[in-house]
Amino acid sequence: MKSRILEKGTELFFRYGVKTVTMDAIASELGISKKTIYQHFPDKDSMVYEVVKTFIVQDDIKWDELDRLYPNVIEKIFQSFEMTKDLFTQMNPRLLYEIQKYFPNAYQLFAEHGEKCIHKNLIADFKKGAQFGYFRNDIDFELLARLRMAEVDLAFNPNFYPNNKLSLYDTQLTLMDIFMRGILTEKGLTLYTSYQNNLKS
Repeated sequence: MKSRILEKGTELFFRYGVKTVTMDAIASELGISKKTIYQHFPDKDSMVYEVVKTFIVQDDIKWDELDRLYPNVIEKIFQSFEMTKDLFTQMNPRLLYEIQKYFPNAYQLFAEHGEKCIHKNLIADFKKGAQFGYFRNDIDFELLARLRMAEVDLAFNPNFYPNNKLSLYDTQLTLMDIFMRGILTEKGLTLYTSYQNNLKS
């Protein structure tokens, strides 16, 4: 039952945001009493925390899979977007902002995961790309990684671009494109453009 509750909570939080979805709404969707939910989650804070924790575990698995399947870093970048396309398409753009504002303990998990992602994945990818001649090697790699993570976070901030007509997925894709074109070498740009054309076709 706990896994069913968590799964439904995740679905509703991602679709509508964490602020508006109530425990009553989750119970109603599952056809159970709110008391049953409280037997597994004492409050909404604990449920949001578990949702974030589960998401991070799944995200780590996806990163490991990307490393295993796509040794070429530029291909890996595009495949990571393909892998998260459904997530970004279905996710409420305010989700991360609301977690940060209303559920600080859960957001701390995101922050720690972001730091881990910077050091385990992004810096390593930038170094590898530079070794193969795809990326410029005259820029501090940690600075690049932190800039890229900040761009990802920025797209979730409703105050960043309040009149944005793009979907969350297209916003993230556009920001990534702007970022990549600033660090690619001529060799890297040729490969990047070929993958980009395949993505559009």
